[in-house]
Amino acid sequence: MMIEPSTRDFEAPARRDEHEGEGATRGTARMEAFADGVFAIAFTLPIVGVAIPAIERPGALLAHDLAQHAPSFGGYALASLVIGLYWVHHHFSGAIYRTTGHWFLLATVLFLTLIGFVAYPARVFAEHFTDAAARPAAAQFWVVALTATSCAWLFKWTVGYARGQVDPRLEPDYVRRLNQTYWLLAIVNLLAAGLVFWWWPAGVALSAIALLVLMKPPETPRYQVEAPIVEGES
Repeated sequence: MMIEPSTRDFEAPARRDEHEGEGATRGTARMEAFADGVFAIAFTLPIVGVAIPAIERPGALLAHDLAQHAPSFGGYALASLVIGLYWVHHHFSGAIYRTTGHWFLLATVLFLTLIGFVAYPARVFAEHFTDAAARPAAAQFWVVALTATSCAWLFKWTVGYARGQVDPRLEPDYVRRLNQTYWLLAIVNLLAAGLVFWWWPAGVALSAIALLVLMKPPETPRYQVEAPIVEGES
């Protein structure tokens, strides 16, 4: 039996979200599910590009043929490292953001676009590393791609913070430290992008240091009030 809405339902005030013109402000569950799907595809696709040695070749040459594909394995390893590290931090950021809005979602899409792309420069760099003539251009392509990814991460954070998507219950000092960390990583990557056109080994080394910083566990979120129960994990 259909239950008709009461007069009170029609008289209730219409929902008005905090940011006009952004549609309905929602939670982060759908954004995180979409992002996880993009990360999963980006993480698995690079191995598809690694060729299998031809079965027509003598079996005794298999070890040699596999060794010939070492640059492809290197590209897969580099791509997996970058994608994996950013997924870990994106997973952590689910405890930082409490809502999503139009501009924050667009910034997230930009970041995910670069996550889906980063395997390509990783493979170019790895497969052309043994070619002395091509090495500088391959290194430049790789470092610039990492810099773009880092800047997109910072842009996503900046938009989310400016649009009120960051949980307001977090301690201001904690949010400030998080902001400083993301800016520092972007600046280091920008310096690496400049160095790589001057002397490519220095640019690659500085870019690698920035990646190593992402290996450090993020600081535990600190709240001004009792930490909320994480949705779906109680």
